Amino acid sequence: MLVFCEECGSKNNIDPNIIAGGEPDPPPRCSSCDTILLIPSAGSPPPTSVAVSQPLHLLELRFHDHIIEISQERPNVTMGRQRHNDLVVQDNRVSRSHARFEYRKGKFVLIDQSTNGTYVFIKGKKGMNLKQDELPVHGSGIIGLGRKVTSDSPQAIHFTII
Repeated sequence: MLVFCEECGSKNNIDPNIIAGGEPDPPPRCSSCDTILLIPSAGSPPPTSVAVSQPLHLLELRFHDHIIEISQERPNVTMGRQRHNDLVVQDNRVSRSHARFEYRKGKFVLIDQSTNGTYVFIKGKKGMNLKQDELPVHGSGIIGLGRKVTSDSPQAIHFTII
């Protein structure tokens, strides 16, 4: 059973057999942040159910052969050099915990928390260097952690909002 952590948004695979008999003891914990995971009860609607009038939004990040989706169900994704990040980029200009995406009230926000900044190129807009700040993103484009990138750069992170 796939369960996303309410605290950090990490994906956790939980054995359904350990929760089949009610409350497991000890409760399952997030593999990234060690927070106790909230397991939906058998009769409750899945957490993906949303009011019909509210459209679902999805941001897709692509880096080499990795694809990560950010949405209401997984509202946070971290990027950086260390292995605890959702998207790991090995480069000497990338900080250990470089930047993150957050899903907030139907919008996607890129937050830089690095030393060298995050270069953002949104299709149809002028590129910018985001430093210790945040930026709502839309449409599609590319991101460079700590350096300028082009769409064919090996360090380019591509994003698309669907």
